[in-house]
Amino acid sequence: MTTPNHTKLTSKLEFKEWNESNFRAVNKFYKSQKHKGSASADERVFVVQKNGHKDGQNTSESKIIAAVRLVPYQDYYWLRSLYVEKSLQGNNIGSQLLLFVNQNIQQTIHCFPYTHLKVFYQQCDYSLTELNDLPQTLQQLYQRYSMKSDGILIMSQV
Repeated sequence: MTTPNHTKLTSKLEFKEWNESNFRAVNKFYKSQKHKGSASADERVFVVQKNGHKDGQNTSESKIIAAVRLVPYQDYYWLRSLYVEKSLQGNNIGSQLLLFVNQNIQQTIHCFPYTHLKVFYQQCDYSLTELNDLPQTLQQLYQRYSMKSDGILIMSQV
């Protein structure tokens, strides 16, 4: 059931793919969320912006409230660093962003979420994937990541 606050927030959101000229703003958002990585020219970046409002008037200012980076490979993508502004988590923004991404990317998307995010990704049509079912490049990447961090999964959206 959608709450009135959720409906009000959703009506002010804009989903879009950003190009390299906008990466400075995306990287500023990631930094504000304590993420150490940054978007680069070889990635596809999708964002959610909250349109600016002042005294009931639309302004030209929009604030990034969520972003996701995808690394393209030959016939698949690796999803990395999906973040939603902490104060807005739980408002279905991340799910809507992944739906928007899935509508704009036709290839398989793989990701390595933390275990506590399993249900979230399952609700976004991702399923658990075996290591041997990953492309070789991602198998090596997963092994490197799993040595640094306990509790990550392999999930894919086909």
